[in-house]
Amino acid sequence: MIRIPYLLLLLIVPFFCSAATGTDSSALVKKGFQLAEKQYDLLFNEHKDLSLYPRSADPNGKTSFTSISDWTGGFWPGCLWYVFEYTANDKWRDAALKWTNSLRENQFNTNHHDIGFVMNCSYGNAYRLTGDTTFKAILIQSAKSLLTRFNPKVGAIKSWNSFASWDGVHNYSFPVIIDNMMNLELLFLASKLSGNPVYREVAVRHAETTLKNQYRPDFSSYHVVNYDPETGQVLSRETAQGFSDNSAWARGQAWGLYGFTVMYRETRDPKYLQAAIKMADFYSKHPRLPNDKVPLWDFDVDQPGFVPNWDYRKTDFASVPRDASAAAVTASALLELVGYVQPQQQQAYSQLAQTILESLASEHYSSKVGENGYLLLKHNVGSIPHKGEIDVPIIYADYYYLEALLRWNKLVNESEQKIMREWKAMHAKKAAACADFQKQKFGMFIHWGLYAIPGGIWNGQKIEAMGSPGVAEWIQLVAKIPRSSYENLARQFNPAAFDADEIVRLAKQAGMKYLVVTSKHHDGFAMYDSKVSAFNIVQATPLKRDVIQELYDACLRQGLDFGLYYSHNIDWKDGSDAQYALTKAHNAQLNRKTDAFGANRWDPSPNSFAAYLQEKAIPQVVELLQRYKKLKYIWFDMPGLMTPQQSFRFYKTVYDLNPEVIVSERIGNGMGDYDIPGDNRIPAANERFDKPWEAIGTFNHSWGYKSYDQDWKSIDELRYWLLEICSKGGNYMLNIGPDAQGQLAEQVKQNLSILGDWLKTNGEAIYGSKPWIVQHEGPTAIQITDTEQREKEGFKANFTASDFWFTQKQDALYALAMVAPADGKVSLRSLNQNTARVRSVEVLGGGNVVFQQDQEGLHLQLPKGMSQNTLGYALKIRIEKSI
Repeated sequence: MIRIPYLLLLLIVPFFCSAATGTDSSALVKKGFQLAEKQYDLLFNEHKDLSLYPRSADPNGKTSFTSISDWTGGFWPGCLWYVFEYTANDKWRDAALKWTNSLRENQFNTNHHDIGFVMNCSYGNAYRLTGDTTFKAILIQSAKSLLTRFNPKVGAIKSWNSFASWDGVHNYSFPVIIDNMMNLELLFLASKLSGNPVYREVAVRHAETTLKNQYRPDFSSYHVVNYDPETGQVLSRETAQGFSDNSAWARGQAWGLYGFTVMYRETRDPKYLQAAIKMADFYSKHPRLPNDKVPLWDFDVDQPGFVPNWDYRKTDFASVPRDASAAAVTASALLELVGYVQPQQQQAYSQLAQTILESLASEHYSSKVGENGYLLLKHNVGSIPHKGEIDVPIIYADYYYLEALLRWNKLVNESEQKIMREWKAMHAKKAAACADFQKQKFGMFIHWGLYAIPGGIWNGQKIEAMGSPGVAEWIQLVAKIPRSSYENLARQFNPAAFDADEIVRLAKQAGMKYLVVTSKHHDGFAMYDSKVSAFNIVQATPLKRDVIQELYDACLRQGLDFGLYYSHNIDWKDGSDAQYALTKAHNAQLNRKTDAFGANRWDPSPNSFAAYLQEKAIPQVVELLQRYKKLKYIWFDMPGLMTPQQSFRFYKTVYDLNPEVIVSERIGNGMGDYDIPGDNRIPAANERFDKPWEAIGTFNHSWGYKSYDQDWKSIDELRYWLLEICSKGGNYMLNIGPDAQGQLAEQVKQNLSILGDWLKTNGEAIYGSKPWIVQHEGPTAIQITDTEQREKEGFKANFTASDFWFTQKQDALYALAMVAPADGKVSLRSLNQNTARVRSVEVLGGGNVVFQQDQEGLHLQLPKGMSQNTLGYALKIRIEKSI
């Protein structure tokens, strides 16, 4: 199991998966195993001879096979075991068992060192996945057979039997190849199964000898080291399958990295970890590693100073062959190594492994169903010097590709599950704060920034004529304004008449209980005195005032809860392209589209998105939490392509500084404390929310100030929003967009004042209320879906005296009406005798009234003069019980 320290989770695999449109790592794994199931189903059903093991394919794409004596025999059952592990389908277990048992006699094979490959990949996986104890004896005997090749004078396991070297220069007396590191895992397993330390001791001796004699200072490896079996002296260091004796054969580099990672896992000796890190770095930082991270078959092909001793002709190859098998082995090794290294190395190695896997999953490397000998990966190299298996599928490439996918899937699942467990635990501790938030019911949203200066117009064109979205605060994106040009707006921003106390007083008089203001919107401009970025209202404008601090202080003085909006994902000044290009490159390997909405693609900042998060976004959030100690809410927005790890990083940053602050769902990836149904949207009556929720709406059709939009919501429309939302259990946060001077339209002030007067009388039915079993009765039904719908269709409603909205608190039920009947006679069908028994009825602000209740409903006469009330009325109905 790969165990990852909690604090490291935030840095690992920044593209695990996104709830929006980012890379879906599960799709990567699913794609690989779906191909394996289809290909192997064809191969298994077509090939029945248990004495011949799939190995490769001929130039015509027909599967080629090998015998039980070959070193690759265990990979085919190993692949079947991996498919069973992923799918849990018994047919693959049965197939794997059938082919595994065909290798039983190999437990006594002492003719080659690759007994570890053969038996651990087959029987090792069989024991791991089934727990069948009969496999123990076979694995121990296999290790005994391998031990017969150990020479204590050399301190190593002999790889090949003595024979004349492949180039005829000399004889191999005791050759040890780097591949042999892969057989040591069997020895460690045998020690655990038998309790005999000898197997482990031999593995350690072999690794020590290999590390001493087989690696160069840069941690590239020789392929073959030939020893004198009598003295242990090194006779030669050379290659057999690489380009030259002093070159770095790619698959040899992969074998070593994998083997020494296993050595650290089994011994916890730090020298093995350091060796594995250096090998990983040699691969990852090599100047000749291609962009897709699938290496050339040898890193030093055709390079000065590397001279082959075999018949190499460059003209034999249209291009230098790649080796996907080396990439697959490397990816698998890296995905174990990430569990043992430091955060920055984890990030680098997991990114590298992911890129390799996405490359291998692409059409360039992955087979089409029915082709490529029914194997998975194209473009592998066996041995070019031996002119064998060049640019073909090879079974061991499949094996380590599937193993890497399983390790990737496990790493993703474990880290995401851990993140979600941590998030749920923190979220649960905010239950009281969330409950208090849901009682507030009505708040003010303020969008204000440099975008108030153009007011929706740029170079004489209205924003709608230039593109979408048509909300004024998006003018920089829609008009494709360069960052340097947009920054010039700061020199013009001087709202000296802005009065924070007046704004807060207006909100309070309107009956609002909290206020949320944009501390930084998508343009990257901070409306407070940020020490993190000079692009802020104090340092970059003539105003030199911190308006966020002023609003915060005014809220504290006047008793309003205070919240901040912060655009964490999108920052057109410093946020690069919101990781669009990187995400797109990953998604392209999976044939998936990437949504660029909101990303700065016209003039992105030169830094990376990761640097933006590290150097601006997270530090500014820390700054805000440390400065505004009594902050209640933080309203993140537009998560876009953010990964779960990135969203969680923001959430935990907030929690660590103030665990009582609740966070909007637009932090992304399901990690908010409360839900947002959408912009300018009232959810339908049948929608359900597991968390507190807040509907947000504009006063006209823009969040930021739009100079030509005078279509203000009327008092009736505002009351309708409030009644619809509260009767469904939500909060209503109504936005205002001050102009460049910090002023509001008179119609906004007037309607807020009227609404406040109405709430002074009827607020009891709103604040702290919950939904009743009936949300609304009456003929009027209006659907509010988004800003565009409201702007296009307007608000058309003909409220009647038969329309009621219901809320409740304890034993009190409230019925709110937009219109009073002319004759004062009221009937509520929802309150018949079968629904609830009414004890008393009170008109809020008008006193108790006489009522009658029957099978048809509740009937009463409003007090004299109430029918003249143009703002309707509210009834407080005490009931004995609900039925």
